[in-house]
Amino acid sequence: MINKKDYFVSEIKFNNITSKKIKSNKYYKILFIFSGDCYVKLDNKYQRCSTDNIILISPNNDIDIESESKQSLIIYELAITIELLNKLSDEEVDLVRSFNTVPFKCTVIDANTETTMLIKNILKKLVHLKEEVHEFANNLYIKNMLSIVLVLILRSCIYAEPKQKIKKSKPFLIDDIFSYINTHITEEISLDHLEKEFYVSKFHISREFKKTTGLTLHRYIVKTKLDLCKKLIEEGMPIKDIAHICGIGSYNNLFRAFKKEFGVTPKEYYNEIKNINNNI
Repeated sequence: MINKKDYFVSEIKFNNITSKKIKSNKYYKILFIFSGDCYVKLDNKYQRCSTDNIILISPNNDIDIESESKQSLIIYELAITIELLNKLSDEEVDLVRSFNTVPFKCTVIDANTETTMLIKNILKKLVHLKEEVHEFANNLYIKNMLSIVLVLILRSCIYAEPKQKIKKSKPFLIDDIFSYINTHITEEISLDHLEKEFYVSKFHISREFKKTTGLTLHRYIVKTKLDLCKKLIEEGMPIKDIAHICGIGSYNNLFRAFKKEFGVTPKEYYNEIKNINNNI
């Protein structure tokens, strides 16, 4: 049976501070950066960390976290006891031995984006569980989520490889962003929104997107919205409704953007399509 003393998950926001000391005490502590960049200071040595890093602190140690940029730094902290590791272990896997195999007071692991996204989604759920009423099989639910998180962390420790990260994380991120934009193209999409959705710095998203596509993220979103507008005009949808449906704003915004992109106004394009259809 897992109880409240076995673990806790908390959110640390660096709103009006630039540095904070994290003490592990009796816990193994694992830190995940949800937004922003920072430096970890241990024994007077600094290591830069971002959203694809996992920071591990062994029991009875402490580190200093220093925010690097003006962007809000948000870190999730998972603290687990040796008792919990024993409870989650089985005949095949001794989690206490596994964690002690990783030689660290504090270590920073490079994980791929897919892994960190999955862990962060689970941690967000564990935080919100505090606010929810007790549901069916709640203990089993928590136990399985914690087991997944710990296994993913240990796998990241085993397979951490900078070259692997470079090859896998960037394509995965950009492909997911393409998919997200196409699925939510009728909504307002911003870099700030994508940062919260993917737990990756908006500056990193902007840089990698431009490097991959040759377009800024904003330009790509506008072009995709306008392509949808064009398709809806071809399908005969009233032009006055299209700007709202595509999330472009007013008709004047649609008029200006459409004319700039395609060289004709929405009304002119509608008349062109109508004439083509009448002549068929």
